[in-house]
Amino acid sequence: MTKTRLEAFSDGVIAIILTIMVLELKVPKEPTVAALAHLWPVYFAYTLSFANVFLMWLSHHEILESVHSASYTVLFVNGILLFSMSLVPFATAFAGESHWTEPVPVALYGLVMFSASVAFVGFRLVTGRHSRDAAVLSLQRREARITLLVGATFLIGVAASQYEPRVALFLYAAVPVARLAYRMSRGGW
Repeated sequence: MTKTRLEAFSDGVIAIILTIMVLELKVPKEPTVAALAHLWPVYFAYTLSFANVFLMWLSHHEILESVHSASYTVLFVNGILLFSMSLVPFATAFAGESHWTEPVPVALYGLVMFSASVAFVGFRLVTGRHSRDAAVLSLQRREARITLLVGATFLIGVAASQYEPRVALFLYAAVPVARLAYRMSRGGW
């Protein structure tokens, strides 16, 4: 399969994920600033998830730059990655509606993001091997280790959510900020 078809399919799925998230935003029952303020956790959940999904999309395109075609293994691992990403809207809505104060929804958000991180590690390694270029494989291995650190941050958040869900929220929010800072320090995407 051509790389172009893989990119187009993945872009479409990611666009649907982002669309579902924005459709989950609730309009306050009253047209007041206080009613908007009461829903800050829902809006924050959306912003956090949008940032994470957008950064995943950027990374996905970066990874595919080194690929000239897509084997069935690349397609399969890409499918696993897209599946894990497709759970983000549900986890976002669940955590946001609980106002990030309940352990189970906050932990579920972290587990979904952890699974996306692990799927990204697999995608990086498979595409690195598929490229048959030692430099590309080396780069993808290095980036996979960094992605594992991101995943570890989400797992720490899952554990923290059992004691203080807002600490987990802080950790989850630190991830896109740290990812963006890391990318910018390396010259961006």
